[in-house]
Amino acid sequence: MTKLLSRAAFRRSARFMHERARPVEKALFQYHFERGSRTNVLATLVPYQNADGGFGHGLEPDARTPASSVIDTVTAFDIYRRIRADEDTPGLPAALAYLVEAYDVERERWPIVTPQVEDAPHAPWWSYADSAENFRGFWANPRASVVAYLQQFNRITPSPFGEIARQAVVDDLMRYPQRMEMHDLLAFIDLMETENLPREQYESIVDKLRRALPHSVELNPANWGGYGLRPVQAIYYPGSPLTGAIDPAIIDANLDYEIDTQEADGSWAPNWSWDFVDAAAWSAAEVEWRGILTLRKLKTLRAYGRIEM
Repeated sequence: MTKLLSRAAFRRSARFMHERARPVEKALFQYHFERGSRTNVLATLVPYQNADGGFGHGLEPDARTPASSVIDTVTAFDIYRRIRADEDTPGLPAALAYLVEAYDVERERWPIVTPQVEDAPHAPWWSYADSAENFRGFWANPRASVVAYLQQFNRITPSPFGEIARQAVVDDLMRYPQRMEMHDLLAFIDLMETENLPREQYESIVDKLRRALPHSVELNPANWGGYGLRPVQAIYYPGSPLTGAIDPAIIDANLDYEIDTQEADGSWAPNWSWDFVDAAAWSAAEVEWRGILTLRKLKTLRAYGRIEM
């Protein structure tokens, strides 16, 4: 018998989202589950956007500087994509301009954070001095995600620039070993899900990711509690181009696991922490991550028909 998240369990999640999630995740929950408006979601993004067009203020909760960064701006674009924003959406053209301006021409990369990250609480992996090493020179993460959004909204970004950057990312993907680092893989999935990719590039990306997936996600249920990429984080809806790359029985087991790990308050907790760096800042970030993760889990469970209706 297929395991379902019960109505009572879903109500607990809804209560958490309404009472404890940030306004942006609360508005997204309402948009996806309660017929909330896109306008309300966009309004909650306004406090995170700076005069330079970029996003900051801890939109990615582990880097809490108010200054703009590529990671926060990419996070905003993920939201824009999920609510099907277009080039005329308020705030979006300025955010695209920020990404173009943030490009390091000499290194052909987008630095994921700026030096200002050091002026506010942050997880140790966001340290500016170590960021290039921590993120493998930024050549996949955030580069593939940035290129994805430049491509999707290419009516208001320089076309030759976007085309050259996209081809470079695809070429690098083809050279990537079958086993991919989890954040790199997620960045390439961002690219795969981009609208209007040239057909040949799209097919090459899908083929590469399908072959890499079994080597890059954690297939052993005994290890799903650790920090790694679980199957349904990569194949998070059944119509994904990656569907079938992982044994369906493992997908089903992973969905069961997600249901079983819901906490008593209806949320799902992060499986990482940086309280050893700044306990007070992590306490705030941890609650924010619960809202982000709970929304993700609920969307995935619903996509697979795993919520009792």
